[in-house]
Formats: sequence, structure tokens, C-alpha cells
Amino acid sequence: MAGKSEIYRKLETVEKSYAEPCSKRRSDRVSVEFPIEVVGSDAMGVDFLDKTRAVLVSKHGGKIVLDRVLPPEQEITVLCTSTGKEAVARVVGRVGEGAEGHYYGIAFLDLEVNLWDIEFAGLSESEKAAARVLLECAVCHARKVTYLDVPEAEVLEANQRLSIFCKRCSNATTWLPVPASAIPQEPGVEQQIVAKKSSQPTQAIEQRKEKRLRLCVVVCIRDVQLGDEITKTVDVSRAGFGFKSRRRYRVGSVLQAALPYAPDQANIFTPGRIVHAEESAEKGVFSYGVATIAAFREWPAS
Repeated sequence: MAGKSEIYRKLETVEKSYAEPCSKRRSDRVSVEFPIEVVGSDAMGVDFLDKTRAVLVSKHGGKIVLDRVLPPEQEITVLCTSTGKEAVARVVGRVGEGAEGHYYGIAFLDLEVNLWDIEFAGLSESEKAAARVLLECAVCHARKVTYLDVPEAEVLEANQRLSIFCKRCSNATTWLPVPASAIPQEPGVEQQIVAKKSSQPTQAIEQRKEKRLRLCVVVCIRDVQLGDEITKTVDVSRAGFGFKSRRRYRVGSVLQAALPYAPDQANIFTPGRIVHAEESAEKGVFSYGVATIAAFREWPAS
């Protein structure tokens, strides 16, 4: 059996690989908690059954927390106690640690399993979206990842509800954002900044493939080095969005963004790239343009 130091070395090698933007996502990931039970054997060969939680979920996997060391490629059985479903998964690797233990990315062995009981749309549909949100039918409580255009995002921001056709109800019903009771905050979360619309250079506007419409919604910008920043958009399109910040983001850098964002609701973070930056008329404030991208390595490759 490999020594403990060797096991940690392998885990650290896997963690570093997730920072490389080199593979395709297969579904959006949702920042929402689910109570789970995990059965398996740890890195020392000790069998366990732990009650814990998933903190992020996707169609083909998730991010879970366990207070024990698991080697990459280890198979575990995960029971979601709120849905009553279970699935066999492999440990993709460790993606961090916190006060509760280690965070692991997992991938289901059966790609048809729906452990979280959430309807995930194909990523090809997301190219038409200005915003992404997890909604729940107020009648039958079905949940699905919903892609919104600019008018729908504006209605949801104003009313916190949308009228959408429900397959299960076979009728148009009211859909509400899904609450996330105890999502752990990442380090560096700042207070909300109210941003105003800034002027854009003519060249940058002409290069856009999609027309951006003025829309002010709360967005969370997640940067690996700078942490989280909560601000507001100044404009939004299907291809990206603009925002203001006192932070200095580098043009070309990759970040994650949740739009719309609410700290007490499930949020969907998607990758984007800073394609434009300029100092605004307001001293110390910068205007940024973000283009959404489809290729980004994450936990697991899903």
C-alpha cells in the first residue's frame, strides 16, 4: 500500500490539473447543497459510511466534502437522501479542503443516472442564454436548469418568478428560484457594488457578434486568485456581459460568473474570459467586458 505522503502527492498532482482550460464541460454546475451518504473505502483501506453533503452538482457528477482521504479513481456509492436515489461514482480528485474536510470532484459511472433529480439541458442550448438559473415548479416541485434571454432575466430579477411550461404538469406553471440553505461562502466575498452603465469604445462594440442590452442584475465574479466579487451588470447579451469593478482583472484571464446571483439561492457558475478593460470616468473604477466560453477544465470533467 502506498504511504500517506505518496497519496497526498498524487492528490496534489490531480488538483493542479484542474486549473488548465483544456477540456469540454458536459453540463452546467449548480451551487446548491444536497444531503448525502457515502459508502466506500478510504486511502488506508478502511471501509466507511459517512453522512455529509454535496456542495455543487452537475448532470454527471458533483463536488462533495469528506473528512477522510480518498485516492483518485476510487469508486464510491453516493446516496442522495433528499431524492432517495443512489449512484456509483469515481473520485476524480481532490479540489481543495476546508474546516469540514476535503472537497472531492466525483463523476458518475452511469451517465444516465439522475441522482439530484434535476433536469439539465444540453450545453448547446446555453449558447442562446443571457442568464442561467435553477428553478422549481411551484405545483409539482420539478427542478430544472433554465436558460433565460434578456427579457426573461429582467422579469425574474424584478418578480423572482417566471411562468414556464412544465412537462410534468402539462401546463404553464409558476417557477421559483431554488433556495440554497447553507452554501459555504468562498474567501474574499465583497459587499455588493452598484454599478452604472459606462461608455464603450466604438471598436469594441463593432466587434461584438451579439447586441448587448442594458440590464442591471446582480452577478458574482469568481476569480481563482482574487476570490469572489459581487457586483451588477451594466449590459448583457447571449455572448457575455459588462460590469464595473475597482479590481484589476487582466484581459484574457478566465473567471467564473453566476448571472443572476443571489446568496440564498442555488447559483450556476459558468466560465468566461475578460475580453475588454478600460478605466471609467469614475476614479479607480474599471469597466470590463466578459465573453462566455464553452471550454474549461473543472471538477469533474462534466
